[in-house]
Amino acid sequence: MDFAEINAGVSGNSAANNAAAGLASNFDDFLTLLTTQLQNQDPLNPADSNEFTNQLVNFTNVEQNIATNKNLEALVQLQQITQQNSQAATLINYLGKSVGTSVNIADLSGGGASWNIDFGTSAATVTYDVYNSAGTKVYSEDANGAQAGPQTFDWNGETTSGGTAEDGYYYLVATAKTAGDSEVNVSYSFKGVANSVETVNGVPVLKVGNVPISLADISSIEVIESNEPSA
Repeated sequence: MDFAEINAGVSGNSAANNAAAGLASNFDDFLTLLTTQLQNQDPLNPADSNEFTNQLVNFTNVEQNIATNKNLEALVQLQQITQQNSQAATLINYLGKSVGTSVNIADLSGGGASWNIDFGTSAATVTYDVYNSAGTKVYSEDANGAQAGPQTFDWNGETTSGGTAEDGYYYLVATAKTAGDSEVNVSYSFKGVANSVETVNGVPVLKVGNVPISLADISSIEVIESNEPSA
């Protein structure tokens, strides 16, 4: 993608482009007002020509500032694209490796999803809320406490309304409290083999099954040992 294409993309819905469109639509009104001022000035006390010149200069300055902002927006988008390409190149090196993350995410497929969670201390009450990728809560469950340490939360894909959730990735939020009503620290972990690099909402991510993991969320990388003898 060259700079012209980027600039064209920026000009579509950018703030600077909208401002330029507004300025262009107001230019005729500006000229009408200026002409009306000239036509209706007192011939015995004409307006100072410098005043009209200043008005034209101010209008031109606004136009130049908008043009500058459009160029800056194009440069920012170019920088973002360059950064995304760099991240994608880095993620390619992780393909076929075991990737770990502390994001509270899991893949629902075949009628089940599981999260690895770790309670900092024993909890007297726990609420498990499951959200889809759009941030909508689809399932909630209350439990009578949990022991401290690592454990697994399993979900069969049934929604609160009694339906069945579609396959895909989901987020778990476990809210735990002690008998004294203090918050319990809850951490999450997810690990799987990276099989592709894709772009989700403009961000390059590793796909582990249906689960997208961004470069910033990767907490560990492990090489998978091969049992095949070397040639």
